[in-house]
Amino acid sequence: MKRKWIAGLLTAAMVSAALIGCGGNKEPVGTDTGTEVAGMKESAESSTAQSADVSDLSGQEEYVCKIVCVGDATSESCEKVAEAASEITMAKYNTRIELVRLSYGSFAEEVNLMLSSGEKLDLFPNFAFSTITAANTGQILALDDLLPEYGKDILSVVPDTDWNCVSIGGQIYGVPNNKDKAEGFGLAMRTDMLEASGYDISSIKTEKDLEGLFAAVKEKYPDSYPLVSDNGGMGYYNITRDDLGGDFGWLENCLDDSEMTVVDWFETDTFKEIVQRRYDWAQMGYIMPDAATNTQNAYELMAAGKGFSYFCNTKPGIEAEWSRKVGKDITVVELVETYRTSASGMNTWYIAHNSEKPERAMQVLNEIYSNPDLSNILINGIEGENFLIDSERGVLTYPEGVDASNTTYSSVAWVWPNELITIPWEVDGADIWKQTEEFNNNAKLSKAFGFVWDNSDVLNEITACNNVTAKYKNALDCGSLNPEEAVPKMVQELKDAGIDTIIAEKQAQLDAWAAQQ
Repeated sequence: MKRKWIAGLLTAAMVSAALIGCGGNKEPVGTDTGTEVAGMKESAESSTAQSADVSDLSGQEEYVCKIVCVGDATSESCEKVAEAASEITMAKYNTRIELVRLSYGSFAEEVNLMLSSGEKLDLFPNFAFSTITAANTGQILALDDLLPEYGKDILSVVPDTDWNCVSIGGQIYGVPNNKDKAEGFGLAMRTDMLEASGYDISSIKTEKDLEGLFAAVKEKYPDSYPLVSDNGGMGYYNITRDDLGGDFGWLENCLDDSEMTVVDWFETDTFKEIVQRRYDWAQMGYIMPDAATNTQNAYELMAAGKGFSYFCNTKPGIEAEWSRKVGKDITVVELVETYRTSASGMNTWYIAHNSEKPERAMQVLNEIYSNPDLSNILINGIEGENFLIDSERGVLTYPEGVDASNTTYSSVAWVWPNELITIPWEVDGADIWKQTEEFNNNAKLSKAFGFVWDNSDVLNEITACNNVTAKYKNALDCGSLNPEEAVPKMVQELKDAGIDTIIAEKQAQLDAWAAQQ
């Protein structure tokens, strides 16, 4: 690894990355957390001034930091990546990296098992996890005491507004990723099938407009499904909705200046319209018949020609990202304008409650966040095997014979702590991080942006309601259940389970937050 060269190449990217935050250039939201973080930064600066050189930490007792992340990779490649990463962390902290990557479909189940069994685990991302639930159930640790001492570089980059988004009851429970932090929604399509269908997508502006496209694709490719699910889910609703931190209770249109009423999403006409449309599409053969029980990723189905499209988020580089996943050129059409909620794009890293030495885990997390060499290894793999560096253009390419479909270590940059200090891929373009900065800064904000939900008083009701939605939601989202029959049953069962109590609590918290703004 040409580490000195990489560090030089990425200096400009690191400066730019430091400017990209939850609220762009806006003032921090939530003065309490902002004040606390300011105090942490002062403490960190004072500690840095008084402490010995950080290299002294190489004399610590040897420790193995276990990182569990999501994404496709072979065990052999994970071992090679861990060994390469350990060269950096051993020299600086006497810490060895153990790396496990899990599939998208099994990540939540396997990590939950690690957390409940007490199996060794130090660091993991919030993929399929809710920060508020993980904090209130004791799965993850508060980081307030660790950040000033061992997370100085993180504190220097992450803006106060982002800390507000991961703070529960005045304590910080996660480190926000440095990445795209706004979101829009769209449809990812195989470009070759789109062109062969002859359909003009310029008129497509919303999900409602997709039916003509699906009809054209079905006619051209009768053995392929125009729309597939992803591991049995199709939870993109393609509207400007704010889930207000998760669980139950939503703002149906968070960009409406007058909209501050928390509603039961499943009772709204908008939800009923969406699931009725998808049920109709399934009856017409536009959605795969086993969508709710499908165990494959959408991009695998699209790569195999079994599917034409799947819903996706939109951001700079999304077509290139999906092209890498599918192994085919992908076209994305936007269905929802870019906007920002407290939770949107807020990927986060946690320290597990069963970490044997949380301070060592924070040292490693801080190094990943601030060291381009380490981030590049963990995100992209081994130079010469998984990628090559084009030093003239400042981008990565694949070695001969390697591509997204056969690499032994897939690049899933957005899930790692700080993709913005790494070398971008050729298909994304050398200026992708500048585009990301503009994307974040230009997004519209939810009227509830900055609000953080505390579900600690309604955990029993949330568990009961989750049991209800587990019976219905995916099947309704995928068009597998008749909504005229299933929605009324689900709504009533949710009421019996206590959803109105959850909504009332969230409304009260939202009103109190709004009164302070």
